[in-house]
Amino acid sequence: MRYSIIWIVVLLFGCKLVKHAYVQPTSNITIDEQAPEDNTIEQMILPYKEGMSAAMNEVIGFSPVFLEKKKPKSILGDFMAQATYTAAAATGERVDLCLLNYGGIRSTLDSGDITIGEVYQIMPFENEIAILTLSKSQMDTLMSVVAAKGGEPFANHLWEKQTAYNIMNRATYRIATNDYMANGGDNYAILTRALERIDTGIKIRDGLITYIKANNPLPLTYPSSTH
Repeated sequence: MRYSIIWIVVLLFGCKLVKHAYVQPTSNITIDEQAPEDNTIEQMILPYKEGMSAAMNEVIGFSPVFLEKKKPKSILGDFMAQATYTAAAATGERVDLCLLNYGGIRSTLDSGDITIGEVYQIMPFENEIAILTLSKSQMDTLMSVVAAKGGEPFANHLWEKQTAYNIMNRATYRIATNDYMANGGDNYAILTRALERIDTGIKIRDGLITYIKANNPLPLTYPSSTH
């Protein structure tokens, strides 16, 4: 018993580690226009830079006209909504329409060849597609928000196979949108109260790229694009 007590005392008081603070000598490196160039880092990243440049310059489609975003509707916004709708519907889920946000379109699209880099300019964010189920009252509120904003990119497929009566009296509506809006971004709090949410894991940007490759040249014939 006596030896056990001795060992406890040794462990508690005899094994303290003493840390000494000291100053680590450093030197400042002045960076200015007179500093000699060092190409070491540039040479290290050159293969990656060239690979990225080649990937961004890959031509994936053709646009017959110059596209820019406008309100209440635009050809560019409708094209993006249509591409997003197509990607969402390809999951096998029922999708009635697609709603995106005007602020999410970050660039224009020139006429002529479309490159991967241009798609990244239009959609530089990592937003993914979400499919939401809304009640009729939620849908009414959503449309009021869109109207108050002066319009948003929209793709409506409810009118294709149904009468106006059936559309207005549906119990639920299923919309494709981006996860930013589904999380309540851009004042779309109503979407956070959806009856059901499906996160597809599909990036909006990837949906655009797939759509452009499958529809070359872009079929820019949406009736709402002239407003």
